[in-house]
Amino acid sequence: MNGVDRAMVIASQALTALVPLLLLAATLAPANRRDVVARGLIQRFDLSGNAADAVTEVFTRPASGSSIGGLSVVILVFSGVSLARRVQRMYQDAWRLGSVAGVRGKLTTFVGLGALLLQIALLYLARSALRAMPMDWLLSVVASLLTGVVLWICIPWLLLDGRVHWRRLVPSGVVASLCGAAYSSASTVYMPRMMETNSERYGLFGVTLALVGWLLAISLILVVATVIGAEFDRSQGWLARRVRSWLGTDVDNRSDVFPRQG
Repeated sequence: MNGVDRAMVIASQALTALVPLLLLAATLAPANRRDVVARGLIQRFDLSGNAADAVTEVFTRPASGSSIGGLSVVILVFSGVSLARRVQRMYQDAWRLGSVAGVRGKLTTFVGLGALLLQIALLYLARSALRAMPMDWLLSVVASLLTGVVLWICIPWLLLDGRVHWRRLVPSGVVASLCGAAYSSASTVYMPRMMETNSERYGLFGVTLALVGWLLAISLILVVATVIGAEFDRSQGWLARRVRSWLGTDVDNRSDVFPRQG
Protein backbone atom coordinates (compact mmCIF):
# COMPACT_ATOMS: atom_id res chain seq x y z
CA MET A 1 0.00 0.00 0.00
CA ASN A 2 3.01 2.36 0.41
CA GLY A 3 1.17 3.75 3.41
CA VAL A 4 3.38 6.71 4.27
CA ASP A 5 3.63 7.95 0.69
CA ARG A 6 -0.10 7.46 0.19
CA ALA A 7 -0.89 9.34 3.41
CA MET A 8 1.32 12.25 2.32
CA VAL A 9 -0.48 12.48 -1.02
CA ILE A 10 -3.91 12.36 0.65
CA ALA A 11 -2.83 15.02 3.18
CA SER A 12 -1.59 17.34 0.43
CA GLN A 13 -4.82 16.86 -1.53
CA ALA A 14 -6.81 17.51 1.63
CA LEU A 15 -4.91 20.74 2.23
CA THR A 16 -5.54 22.02 -1.29
CA ALA A 17 -9.23 21.28 -0.80
CA LEU A 18 -9.56 22.43 2.81
CA VAL A 19 -8.03 25.89 2.56
CA PRO A 20 -10.15 27.03 -0.45
CA LEU A 21 -13.23 25.55 1.23
CA LEU A 22 -12.61 27.49 4.44
CA LEU A 23 -11.95 30.69 2.52
CA LEU A 24 -15.14 30.16 0.52
CA ALA A 25 -17.11 29.57 3.72
CA ALA A 26 -15.72 32.81 5.16
CA THR A 27 -16.69 34.67 1.99
CA LEU A 28 -20.23 33.30 2.02
CA ALA A 29 -20.75 34.04 5.72
CA PRO A 30 -23.01 36.95 6.67
CA ALA A 31 -21.36 40.35 7.08
CA ASN A 32 -21.71 40.21 10.87
CA ARG A 33 -19.98 36.81 11.02
CA ARG A 34 -16.93 37.39 8.85
CA ASP A 35 -14.74 35.58 11.38
CA VAL A 36 -16.86 32.42 11.63
CA VAL A 37 -14.14 30.18 10.14
CA ALA A 38 -11.35 31.73 12.20
CA ARG A 39 -13.36 31.42 15.41
CA GLY A 40 -14.18 27.81 14.58
CA LEU A 41 -10.50 26.93 14.14
CA ILE A 42 -9.51 28.84 17.27
CA GLN A 43 -12.12 26.99 19.33
CA ARG A 44 -11.27 23.65 17.74
CA PHE A 45 -7.57 23.86 18.62
CA ASP A 46 -7.94 26.09 21.70
CA LEU A 47 -5.61 28.72 20.25
CA SER A 48 -4.49 31.99 21.79
CA GLY A 49 -1.83 34.66 21.33
CA ASN A 50 0.12 34.76 18.07
CA ALA A 51 -1.45 31.54 16.80
CA ALA A 52 -4.99 32.90 17.17
CA ASP A 53 -3.96 36.19 15.54
CA ALA A 54 -2.41 34.36 12.57
CA VAL A 55 -5.49 32.18 12.04
CA THR A 56 -7.73 35.24 12.26
CA GLU A 57 -5.63 37.09 9.70
CA VAL A 58 -5.66 34.17 7.26
CA PHE A 59 -9.31 33.11 7.46
CA THR A 60 -11.25 36.26 8.31
CA ARG A 61 -13.06 37.79 5.37
CA PRO A 62 -12.27 41.43 4.66
CA ALA A 63 -15.01 43.89 5.54
CA SER A 64 -15.50 44.83 1.91
CA GLY A 65 -14.31 44.00 -1.55
CA SER A 66 -14.48 40.21 -1.18
CA SER A 67 -16.09 38.18 -3.90
CA ILE A 68 -16.30 34.65 -5.19
CA GLY A 69 -14.55 34.14 -8.51
CA GLY A 70 -15.51 31.44 -10.94
CA LEU A 71 -11.93 30.21 -11.05
CA SER A 72 -11.93 29.84 -7.24
CA VAL A 73 -15.00 27.62 -7.38
CA VAL A 74 -13.47 25.52 -10.18
CA ILE A 75 -10.26 25.04 -8.18
CA LEU A 76 -12.27 24.08 -5.10
CA VAL A 77 -14.34 21.49 -6.98
CA PHE A 78 -11.27 20.08 -8.74
CA SER A 79 -9.37 19.80 -5.45
CA GLY A 80 -12.29 18.10 -3.72
CA VAL A 81 -12.79 15.58 -6.51
CA SER A 82 -9.04 14.85 -6.61
CA LEU A 83 -9.09 14.18 -2.88
CA ALA A 84 -12.09 11.86 -3.21
CA ARG A 85 -10.38 9.96 -6.02
CA ARG A 86 -7.20 9.50 -3.99
CA VAL A 87 -9.19 8.11 -1.08
CA GLN A 88 -11.26 5.96 -3.45
CA ARG A 89 -8.11 4.50 -4.98
CA MET A 90 -6.81 3.67 -1.50
CA TYR A 91 -9.95 1.69 -0.68
CA GLN A 92 -9.86 -0.08 -4.04
CA ASP A 93 -6.24 -1.14 -3.55
CA ALA A 94 -6.85 -2.32 0.01
CA TRP A 95 -9.88 -4.40 -1.01
CA ARG A 96 -8.32 -5.53 -4.33
CA LEU A 97 -11.06 -4.07 -6.47
CA GLY A 98 -10.79 -2.30 -9.80
CA SER A 99 -12.19 1.13 -10.58
CA VAL A 100 -15.71 1.57 -11.92
CA ALA A 101 -15.60 2.92 -15.45
CA GLY A 102 -17.93 5.39 -17.08
CA VAL A 103 -20.40 7.87 -15.66
CA ARG A 104 -21.26 5.61 -12.75
CA GLY A 105 -17.68 5.69 -11.45
CA LYS A 106 -17.52 9.48 -11.62
CA LEU A 107 -20.92 9.79 -9.93
CA THR A 108 -19.74 7.51 -7.13
CA THR A 109 -16.79 9.83 -6.50
CA PHE A 110 -19.04 12.90 -6.30
CA VAL A 111 -21.51 11.17 -3.98
CA GLY A 112 -18.70 10.04 -1.67
CA LEU A 113 -17.29 13.57 -1.53
CA GLY A 114 -20.73 15.01 -0.79
CA ALA A 115 -21.29 12.49 2.00
CA LEU A 116 -17.92 13.39 3.55
CA LEU A 117 -18.74 17.11 3.56
CA LEU A 118 -22.22 16.44 4.96
CA GLN A 119 -20.88 14.29 7.79
CA ILE A 120 -18.26 16.91 8.71
CA ALA A 121 -20.92 19.64 8.74
CA LEU A 122 -23.23 17.52 10.93
CA LEU A 123 -20.40 16.79 13.37
CA TYR A 124 -19.56 20.50 13.62
CA LEU A 125 -23.22 21.37 14.28
CA ALA A 126 -23.53 18.61 16.86
CA ARG A 127 -20.45 19.82 18.74
CA SER A 128 -21.71 23.39 18.66
CA ALA A 129 -25.10 22.32 20.08
CA LEU A 130 -23.48 20.24 22.85
CA ARG A 131 -21.32 23.10 24.16
CA ALA A 132 -24.29 24.56 26.03
CA MET A 133 -25.02 21.28 27.84
CA PRO A 134 -23.49 19.95 31.08
CA MET A 135 -20.53 17.59 30.62
CA ASP A 136 -20.27 18.80 27.06
CA TRP A 137 -16.78 17.29 26.64
CA LEU A 138 -18.08 13.77 27.35
CA LEU A 139 -21.06 14.19 25.05
CA SER A 140 -18.76 15.57 22.37
CA VAL A 141 -16.52 12.50 22.60
CA VAL A 142 -19.50 10.15 22.33
CA ALA A 143 -20.91 12.12 19.40
CA SER A 144 -17.52 12.10 17.67
CA LEU A 145 -17.15 8.33 18.11
CA LEU A 146 -20.64 7.52 16.81
CA THR A 147 -20.39 9.97 13.94
CA GLY A 148 -16.93 8.70 13.07
CA VAL A 149 -18.08 5.08 12.89
CA VAL A 150 -20.98 6.00 10.61
CA LEU A 151 -18.73 8.24 8.51
CA TRP A 152 -15.98 5.68 7.94
CA ILE A 153 -18.48 2.97 7.07
CA CYS A 154 -20.56 5.06 4.67
CA ILE A 155 -17.68 6.75 2.85
CA PRO A 156 -15.81 3.59 1.78
CA TRP A 157 -19.11 1.86 0.97
CA LEU A 158 -20.01 4.71 -1.38
CA LEU A 159 -16.56 5.05 -2.90
CA LEU A 160 -16.42 1.29 -3.50
CA ASP A 161 -19.80 1.52 -5.25
CA GLY A 162 -21.42 -0.84 -2.76
CA ARG A 163 -19.27 -3.77 -3.90
CA VAL A 164 -18.21 -4.44 -0.30
CA HIS A 165 -21.08 -4.97 2.14
CA TRP A 166 -21.22 -2.25 4.77
CA ARG A 167 -20.95 -4.79 7.58
CA ARG A 168 -17.55 -5.85 6.29
CA LEU A 169 -16.44 -2.23 6.70
CA VAL A 170 -17.38 -2.06 10.39
CA PRO A 171 -13.93 -3.08 11.76
CA SER A 172 -12.10 -0.38 9.77
CA GLY A 173 -14.79 2.16 10.69
CA VAL A 174 -14.42 1.40 14.39
CA VAL A 175 -10.62 1.58 14.25
CA ALA A 176 -10.68 4.86 12.32
CA SER A 177 -13.22 6.38 14.71
CA LEU A 178 -11.39 5.33 17.88
CA CYS A 179 -7.98 6.44 16.63
CA GLY A 180 -9.46 9.65 15.23
CA ALA A 181 -11.11 10.49 18.56
CA ALA A 182 -7.88 9.81 20.44
CA TYR A 183 -5.88 11.96 18.04
CA SER A 184 -8.49 14.70 18.20
CA SER A 185 -8.07 14.84 21.98
CA ALA A 186 -4.29 14.80 21.69
CA SER A 187 -4.30 17.56 19.08
CA THR A 188 -5.94 19.96 21.53
CA VAL A 189 -2.81 19.57 23.66
CA TYR A 190 -0.02 19.92 21.11
CA MET A 191 -1.61 21.92 18.28
CA PRO A 192 -1.79 25.23 20.23
CA ARG A 193 1.92 25.00 21.06
CA MET A 194 2.83 23.97 17.50
CA MET A 195 0.82 26.79 15.91
CA GLU A 196 2.21 29.30 18.38
CA THR A 197 5.80 28.24 17.65
CA ASN A 198 5.30 28.10 13.88
CA SER A 199 3.54 31.46 13.74
CA GLU A 200 6.39 33.08 15.70
CA ARG A 201 9.02 31.57 13.38
CA TYR A 202 7.31 31.69 10.00
CA GLY A 203 4.35 34.04 10.37
CA LEU A 204 1.22 33.14 8.42
CA PHE A 205 3.03 30.28 6.67
CA GLY A 206 3.42 28.61 10.07
CA VAL A 207 -0.35 28.07 10.24
CA THR A 208 -0.19 26.14 6.98
CA LEU A 209 2.71 24.01 8.24
CA ALA A 210 0.76 23.08 11.36
CA LEU A 211 -2.32 22.18 9.30
CA VAL A 212 -0.19 20.01 7.00
CA GLY A 213 1.13 18.03 9.97
CA TRP A 214 -2.37 17.67 11.41
CA LEU A 215 -3.79 16.42 8.10
CA LEU A 216 -0.87 14.04 7.61
CA ALA A 217 -1.57 12.36 10.96
CA ILE A 218 -5.26 12.03 10.08
CA SER A 219 -4.34 10.54 6.69
CA LEU A 220 -2.02 8.00 8.33
CA ILE A 221 -4.84 6.98 10.67
CA LEU A 222 -7.17 6.54 7.70
CA VAL A 223 -4.66 4.43 5.74
CA VAL A 224 -3.83 2.23 8.74
CA ALA A 225 -7.50 1.71 9.62
CA THR A 226 -8.28 0.76 6.01
CA VAL A 227 -5.46 -1.79 5.87
CA ILE A 228 -6.45 -3.27 9.23
CA GLY A 229 -10.08 -3.60 8.12
CA ALA A 230 -9.18 -5.29 4.82
CA GLU A 231 -6.68 -7.68 6.42
CA PHE A 232 -9.14 -8.43 9.21
CA ASP A 233 -11.65 -9.42 6.54
CA ARG A 234 -9.11 -11.83 5.02
CA SER A 235 -7.73 -13.22 8.25
CA GLN A 236 -8.45 -16.81 9.30
CA GLY A 237 -7.53 -16.12 12.91
CA TRP A 238 -9.89 -17.02 15.70
CA LEU A 239 -10.75 -13.45 16.68
CA ALA A 240 -11.32 -12.32 13.10
CA ARG A 241 -13.59 -15.29 12.35
CA ARG A 242 -15.49 -14.73 15.59
CA VAL A 243 -16.13 -11.06 14.80
CA ARG A 244 -17.11 -11.85 11.21
CA SER A 245 -19.52 -14.48 12.46
CA TRP A 246 -21.06 -11.93 14.81
CA LEU A 247 -21.35 -9.43 11.95
CA GLY A 248 -22.76 -12.08 9.62
CA THR A 249 -19.88 -11.73 7.16
CA ASP A 250 -17.96 -14.96 7.73
CA VAL A 251 -15.64 -15.68 4.80
CA ASP A 252 -16.97 -19.23 4.50
CA ASN A 253 -20.42 -17.88 3.70
CA ARG A 254 -19.29 -15.57 0.89
CA SER A 255 -18.10 -16.22 -2.62
CA ASP A 256 -17.20 -12.60 -3.34
CA VAL A 257 -14.48 -11.96 -0.79
CA PHE A 258 -11.82 -11.02 -3.31
CA PRO A 259 -11.42 -11.70 -7.00
CA ARG A 260 -9.27 -14.69 -7.75
CA GLN A 261 -5.75 -13.91 -8.85
CA GLY A 262 -4.67 -15.56 -12.08
